Amino acid sequence: MTASRRYNKRQLKKKHLGEFQELGFLVEAQLVGTLTLAEHNALIHQFLEEAIEANGLAFGGGYSDDFGGIVVSNKPYGKVEESHRALVQDWMSKHSKLTNVKVGELRDAWYGWG
Repeated sequence: MTASRRYNKRQLKKKHLGEFQELGFLVEAQLVGTLTLAEHNALIHQFLEEAIEANGLAFGGGYSDDFGGIVVSNKPYGKVEESHRALVQDWMSKHSKLTNVKVGELRDAWYGWG
């Protein structure tokens, strides 16, 4: 039995299932060399402005010696697609302060992590 048969539309929306499913993907990279606090801050701000916000996305995560987190749509019930993965991967791969860039597959942003 599919999720849409067990729940009505209001329940599907509340549980982020069926047509209301939201997708996301993980990103990971290692920082090249030792960055100053100012360089760290500049990198994250540039990433957020150019790769995330410019494409209608949101990012949750952080960085210390490594850089990583989850990318989802910035809109409630928004859709993240393969093209978003490609944009983020391209930005990260071209950035000189990031190495070993990994961009995960699309997965359910609410239930796909456990």
